[in-house]
This record gives sequence, C-alpha cells and structure tokens, in this order.
Amino acid sequence: MRRLRTRNRTLRATLLTSVMLTGAAEHLLLHTAPASAATARTGHAVRHPGTATAAAPGRTTPAHTAKPRRAVSATPEVIEVRAETTPDGVTRHAAGGGLIHLQDAPKARSTVSQDYIAKQAPAQNAYNFAKMMPGVVVANTDPAGHEKSALSMRGLTQDEIANTYNAMPLSSVGGYNLDLAWIVDSENIGTVSAQPGSSNLDTAAINGSGGSFTLTTRDPSKKFGGLVDFGAGSRDYTRQFVRIDTGEWGHSGIRSFISASNQHDSFYRGPGEESFQHLDFHVLKEWDPDNRISLIGGFMRGLAGNEPYWSTTMANWHKLGWSNQLARYYDPKTQNTDYWKQNWLHSRTYNLLAPSKFRFGKVRLEITPYTAYNNKVYGAGTDLGNTVYYGNQQITAMVIPGQLPGTSSGNAESYSSLNEMRGGVVTKATIDLGANHPYLGYWFDYDNSTDLTGYTGVNSDGSPTTPWGSSDKSLKMPNGQNYYSANYSDITTTHALFAGDTLKLFHDKLVIDGGMRVTMINRNATQRLPGLPYKIGLNELQLLPQLGGHYQINKNWQVFAGVATGAKAPPDSYLLTTLNPNTGAYASKGSNSVKEEYSISEEAGVRYNDDIFVGSLTYFHYNFTNRQISTYGYLGNQQIAENINGGGQTSNGFDVELGTRPFYHFRPYVSAQYLHSVIDNNIRVGDDYLPTKGKISTNAPKWTTALGIDWDNGTFFWNFDMTYFSRQYSTFMNDESLPKLVTENLTIGARLNRNTWLGRQLSFMKSPEIMLWINNLANTKAYSAINSVKLNAHTTKGIYGTEIAGTSPTYNTLSDFYAIVTFRTGF
Repeated sequence: MRRLRTRNRTLRATLLTSVMLTGAAEHLLLHTAPASAATARTGHAVRHPGTATAAAPGRTTPAHTAKPRRAVSATPEVIEVRAETTPDGVTRHAAGGGLIHLQDAPKARSTVSQDYIAKQAPAQNAYNFAKMMPGVVVANTDPAGHEKSALSMRGLTQDEIANTYNAMPLSSVGGYNLDLAWIVDSENIGTVSAQPGSSNLDTAAINGSGGSFTLTTRDPSKKFGGLVDFGAGSRDYTRQFVRIDTGEWGHSGIRSFISASNQHDSFYRGPGEESFQHLDFHVLKEWDPDNRISLIGGFMRGLAGNEPYWSTTMANWHKLGWSNQLARYYDPKTQNTDYWKQNWLHSRTYNLLAPSKFRFGKVRLEITPYTAYNNKVYGAGTDLGNTVYYGNQQITAMVIPGQLPGTSSGNAESYSSLNEMRGGVVTKATIDLGANHPYLGYWFDYDNSTDLTGYTGVNSDGSPTTPWGSSDKSLKMPNGQNYYSANYSDITTTHALFAGDTLKLFHDKLVIDGGMRVTMINRNATQRLPGLPYKIGLNELQLLPQLGGHYQINKNWQVFAGVATGAKAPPDSYLLTTLNPNTGAYASKGSNSVKEEYSISEEAGVRYNDDIFVGSLTYFHYNFTNRQISTYGYLGNQQIAENINGGGQTSNGFDVELGTRPFYHFRPYVSAQYLHSVIDNNIRVGDDYLPTKGKISTNAPKWTTALGIDWDNGTFFWNFDMTYFSRQYSTFMNDESLPKLVTENLTIGARLNRNTWLGRQLSFMKSPEIMLWINNLANTKAYSAINSVKLNAHTTKGIYGTEIAGTSPTYNTLSDFYAIVTFRTGF
C-alpha cells in the first residue's frame, strides 16, 4: 500500500508506478493518471475521512461531501490505491507482466516481480526469473536449474557478479560457490533484480566487477492464511509446498510465515533419482516502514546428479548427443565407473540472517548480521590403482574392496567433500541533512572452508559404501590412515569500509550519488598433503570509487549516467595445488602471485514512463584489466578448478527494454542487447604468446533478445516467453563457439471464479488455480551454455612460432521438452 498526497484537489494526481510486495499482496501505484483513472483501474480509491481539504482554513470536510476547489489544502489529502492480488502475489497490473518496473538508480537495473514469477513452474531457481532481462543469458542443464545453472550479463559470468539475498552475500568469498536453486523456495521470493555494470558501494561481495544480482524474500502477511501447491510432470516430477502465514501475533506488531516443500524427480540426463527438501521461515517485527527487525532462515537437503554428465565436448556431442549419460545398471564383471549411484551430489545447507533497519531522528541505520553453512559431497566413479600418490609420496599395496583378480586397479568412488561455514555483518548509517544524505558503512565476513577428496569402496550392487564421505568408511593406506588426494582448508577474512553522499536538488528532480569503498581481503590456505606448500596466503586491496546521478526531466522522462569501478578478487583455487592420484603429476599448480580483475564502466541512459509504456535505453562501456576466467578440467570424473588470466578486454554496447501496462488484458514485454567485446592483448602460454589481440571475448554474444507476452483476465491466463542469443566463442582464439539458440516456454492456466456455483462451494479456498508450464516448447536439441572456456581448441602457432596444442571446451546441454502441471490455492 502506498499513499499519494496531493496539495490541490483539482490537479491531476501524479502517481509513480512501482510494485511493492507486502506479504502476499502487491500494491500498484499508477503513474501520471488522474485519481478517477486510478479508481477505474484498481476498483479501490479510498479518500480517508478526516483529512483536510480545500475548505475554509481550519475546517475539515468529510471526504464524501468534499467538492473540488482551486485553493490548496492546508493538510494533504490521502488517497489509498489498492490492487487486488491473488494469494501468490499476482496483481494483473504490473507492467510487462511483472518483467519491468520503474527504476531511479544512476545505473541500468531491471526487476522482476511476482506477476511473472508466480506464472513459472515452482521450484525454479531465481536465475530463471532473470532470463528475460536485457543482456542476461541463463542456461540450465535441467528445467528448474537444480542440477546446474549458469548466468551471464553483458558477457560476464556469474563468478564476476555479486549475488546477494536481502543484503547477505550468497556467493562465498572463498571460491564463489553458489547453488541459487537451494537458497529459497520460489513461492517465497519477493523480487529478483539484476544490475549489470557494477555492484553498489554497500554490496557485500568481492567479485562485483560484472554487476550484481539481488534476491529478496516476501514479507509475512498481516492476516492469517497460507498457500498450498501440488505439482506433477515429466521425468517423475512431483512436488508439494505449503506455507502458513500467522498474521499479527495479537497486537505485538510481529508477524511471520513458515513453509516447507518436498520435491522428487529423475536425474535429467539418464537414470537416477533426485530429491530436495526445503524449509523457509520469516519473522518480522515492524513498528513503521523505517523501523523493523526481521529474522529469515532457510534449510535445504538435496540429492542431484553429478557434473561430468552435464557437460560434453563438441566431438562427444556430435557422436553421442543426449545419450551422453550415466549407466542405468552396474556390471560387477567390468566394474563400470559411470554407474549413476557412484556419480551424484549430496547437499545440506542453511542460511540465517536478520536484516533490520531503524531510524533515530535524522539518522537511519541498516544492519544485517548473517551466517550460512554449506556441506556438499560430490561423488564420482573412479578407477583407482593399487599404487597411488599421497602428495609426493608413492603409496603401494592400496587395497581396493572388490577388486577383480589379476588387475592392478579397482572401482572406487572419489568424493569431494566441501564443508563451509561463514558469517558476517553488513551495516550502513545515513544522515538526512536536507539536500545532503551522507552515509557510512562497514562489512565484515569470515569464511572457513575445508575440502577433502577421499575414496570409498563400492558395494556389490555398485553403490558407494559412504555417499556422504564418512571418514571411518574411507579407503585407508597401509599405515591405517585415510587416503586423500586433496586435503586443504582456506580461511578468508574480509573487511570493507564505504562512505558516500546522496545529494538531492531542484525538489528531488536531480539526484547525485558518489563515494568510495575500500576492501581488505586476507586469504590463508593450508594444504595437508606431503610435498605441497603447507601454508600459502594472499592479501588483496580493492579501491572502488563510484559517481552517478539521474535527472527527472518531466513526469515521463528521466536521464541517468554514471561511472563505476569494480573488482574480482582471485578465488582460493588460485592458491591451491592439485595432484593426479595415479601419477603424482600436477593437475594444477597454486600461486599467490596473481592479480585481481579490475573494471571501469561508464553508463548513460534514458527512462520513459506513461499511462501505457515503461521503458529504458542504456549505452555502456567497459575496460577490464587482468580479466579472470574461471573454468574447469577433470581428473577422471572429478571436476577440478582451472583459472585463466585473459588480460585486457574492452566492451561497448546498448541495452533496451520496453513493457506495457494492461490493455485488453495484454501486457507484452521486449528486451534486447547489442554487445561488442574484444580482447586487448595476446595471451602468454609458456614462452610464447597466442595471437588473441582483437579477437572477440568469450561468453559474449553479439545479440541477445527476449519477448514476453502475458494475458490475464482474472479467470484465464497464459504467458509466453522467447529468448535468443547469437554465437558465443568458447576459446580465446575464436576457433570454437557455442551456436546461436532460440528457446520458448509457455504457461497456460485458469483460476476459479468465486462468483460461480463451484466457487461458492469451495469458498474456503482463495483463488484456486491450475497451471500447465512447458519448458523448451519446440523441443530444441542443442547446447545451452559454455561449461569450460579454453585458450584454443586446435593447435595454433604462437607469435614466436611455437606449436601450442589445443584443448576442447565443454558445453552444457539444453534441457529438452518438459511439462509440469501445478494446482495452487490460498487459504
């Protein structure tokens, strides 16, 4: 709910359009529309009795008897504008079907609300809701993005993007690990926003050189109620979700919700079963909009397919296509390592945070303490030899349970066990000094992660002895100690100070914001295998100034411009050394002589808004130094991190998006981006250089476009979206690429009208609906994303004549046709 204050009852009421999700309701403020038009659109425009009007001074005229006069009222009149919503938050009024909203940041920014989110299949990860935004490319190996999901913005990948959840950092500051699908159930998402270009000064991240991605949770409802949905679909998909809103606890001002979900389906590629259980809660104490305390939590346990079969080389794709998948059965005679029960991911996570804000006179304080835990065990079938290397020490006479007679190796499961605990706090204080609003803030983060790569035997049916990597069931060396091919921990401590000022002039038409952020990062890695450096550390300093502003020309037009800097600290994988357990050779060598990625970005644009259209156009320019490319290689079926310093990079382009408010129940949306991004230098390989200068940057499609059409008359609705990206190069030499791709999704649904006979009989249900969601409507068989970027795919002659061997990039395959039916109702 928003309030519009008008000083003259004969003036046309100017209503700024925005959508605020409060509980399960989304309140729409209609821009540049007369009060009578607002009434017609929402069905509710309530003038509060007792407010002063244009009557004689000192006299209060009841709203129902007031008549328009030309005199200006002594006290502003208050008009409430209410938009009817369904229990899942759909208003049917948000522009572009919920895909576009008014923005006032001095940077390009896009936001998606429940009008779009609620019309996608439940269990979607939040990246999927951003796929229609200009310049955003989202690719999943499965329809929901549970197994793996990739996001890029303006050609920059998700490890260069600051991901936050109600101000809490989602990506760990150690390795930028992130499983977005396992953070919060989609029914509890409030808004999803993407800000390409750079993160803000107060963003809790050290990898925001490519922008930021922001996810918020819905507020608990002020009234008791809830939401239930049940779904069934392709590949044995079933899902159940229930949320209960307690409403206000007496007259305490406290309200809350708790929800739980359970999902089961099959591995998306080949055989295997996966399941996910999730619990979310939110407790809110609110005195007024400037004073509130929240406690938000989420717990998740999941089982999903493992990575080697999510990706494939170009050669494998042409040979095997989608048949590149795990084996359904285990053969004890061959001890096949591709059996599905040996290749899966077990995960347990929780996130707990308390975003709060307070106002003390002219001082506003925002504080968000948080803690998170992440335990993941990646299993991979492995052929382990009787002679292996423990660090640089050769170990003989390893005993592999069930090893076939006459062989020198046996079937074991390699497990990579990640245990990560992190916590911190984000604080910001702002002082209102008239036109000036100076602010000061501090962010602290402590991240402690331990990673073990151990081995366990397999049972006669091929299943691992310990799918969770239990120490007591791990394979032992002859001396009785557990055998590990990786054993390290990494502690990253981050301190960030930021300060700035927001200046508002000409009755807030001109807003200028600028400041500086200083971030200090300490990494301390410990490797516990013999022959490897025991301790290796790295200290980094980021100095990140920003300046930008916007000017409201008139009620329809706004211009904005800004310049910002961004940085990405090298992840902890740069420090760590990995050995091949069967040969003792280096798979990757760690180093602390690495440079952080640094970017300078400039943006300028214009925004437009009227009774029908909401849109924006943005020009952008980037310069990168020490562009970091995080990629992957494999030891058998076990994925290992690799890193490439891509040197300099320059990018230019423009973004555009346009959506409409409802007309004849339609709300179309379109977005597009043109991007020209080139590599600025040759890249060193050994004692030579690859001739990469002037080549097109990797992961940088020249064109991305999206079209969304929403139609909703309150009873029946449908939603169609189509995305396109042009070719993306997967090597710095541009000798291999991901082909262009078009994808289409469709939603069709119906709500039960309360005025019908059946609606009256089922009046205990609030807006029950049934919805069919179809992924990959055309059943396109293609790649969806680049999984691992390489320098060159084919042998290439260097600048000094050296023959530089090529390595094949890998790609994620597109999820094929997939249908889900969901029944949802409020209560």
